[in-house]
Amino acid sequence: MEYVNKNIWSEIDNELIMDFAEGYKSFMSGGMTERAIVTLLEAKSIDKGYVDITSVDKLELGQGFYLNHRQKSFFMGVVNEELKSGLKLIGSHIDAPRLDLKQQPIYEEEGMALFKTHYYGGIKKYQWVTMPLCLEGVVYRKDGSKLELSIGRGANDPVFTITDLLPHLAQEQMAKTGGKIIEGEKLNVLIGSIPLVEGEKDPSVKKAILGFLNKEYGLIEEDFLRAELEILPNIPPRDIGFDRSMIGAYGQDDRICAYSLMKSFFEGEFSSSNVLACFFDKEEIGSNGDTGAQSRVLEYLMELLIGKSGMKATSLEVFFNSKGLSADVSAVDDPSYEGVFDKYNRGRLGLGPIISKYSGSKGKYDANDASAEYLSYVMGVLDKGKVMYQFGELGKVDLGGGGTIASYLSQLGMEVVDMGTGLLSMHSPFEVASKADLYMTYLGYRAFLEN
Repeated sequence: MEYVNKNIWSEIDNELIMDFAEGYKSFMSGGMTERAIVTLLEAKSIDKGYVDITSVDKLELGQGFYLNHRQKSFFMGVVNEELKSGLKLIGSHIDAPRLDLKQQPIYEEEGMALFKTHYYGGIKKYQWVTMPLCLEGVVYRKDGSKLELSIGRGANDPVFTITDLLPHLAQEQMAKTGGKIIEGEKLNVLIGSIPLVEGEKDPSVKKAILGFLNKEYGLIEEDFLRAELEILPNIPPRDIGFDRSMIGAYGQDDRICAYSLMKSFFEGEFSSSNVLACFFDKEEIGSNGDTGAQSRVLEYLMELLIGKSGMKATSLEVFFNSKGLSADVSAVDDPSYEGVFDKYNRGRLGLGPIISKYSGSKGKYDANDASAEYLSYVMGVLDKGKVMYQFGELGKVDLGGGGTIASYLSQLGMEVVDMGTGLLSMHSPFEVASKADLYMTYLGYRAFLEN
């Protein structure tokens, strides 16, 4: 009579869980930016025989396709039947909270050279100081040539850091509220301290750094105006716990769901339905911009599919007949921070992906709210696939809340619900997930696409 969730470790072959996690750790070691993940997804799509939808005149039934949208978001799918019958669509996002370099980032003070940054997404700013950091991204030189930078992750690379005030002098700092202990304009990255002396009247650390960048990479200061450079935690994925049951890594929101989606898509069997996997950018700042879920890229892709498949359908007709999952993480209850969750409606570690009927906050504002009919459908699909899952909300009614891409997908006319892995320490430089929840998230997405 009662609804009870079982612990996955007690129900599933633990070796399967552990083996699956190793592939995920490798994925997380290789793709730290949206651009890097898109490059990886495109390479894997090509290896699977998928074609660039923009480069073919005709798309045959059963032919896998992909769309690399401005190197920031990515889509891959297969059309197996009339498009007017709709799609099985799962949408994740591949951006993560971070620090972006400002367009004029380099400055010098007190014999040190530093980068100015602007944080991206919802972070606790104090978590980003006194830790090793790396620099990742792309720069376009004045002549139009492209330079991809990755400094800090190599065994012999230098790293960077943001300093903090010593406790002996921090009385005023420690009296501030958490959001003010480290302010945004204090997130300045230390990058050098040797001044350029030879031929200069005034020794300059900034000029020395610019000289190094010019000699090593052919860059001048103006080139930073044509750059997208990210400061990221220099922490590799690690097993957590004596039993190695968890994974700690930067960017698991939402790359744990993106990886599960990628694996379920490439390993699934769906020869009789239309399927689409989406990997969006800009979710952490509201899904805005030309590569976010609020852009019209899905409509553009649908027009391409309709035109190149030769089928009679409208994009609106396709979307209205589609069924979707928003593949985004949720939070699990943390025993060290009691009182922020409704204990009867919260996610827990090791019980599977978390389904959230609605998102939003404080009265479901800005929420997608899935219907009872659609929940019945999704639960039926998962039960048929023997997937273990749980339901949860992001905190107490007047305390928590958050948004996902679900509301933007639903605005196209499709039914959508959120389902993703639960995390501890979400939006921190080192998020924690259960390997069991990771594996079951993969099985859940695969069941949705296959059934």
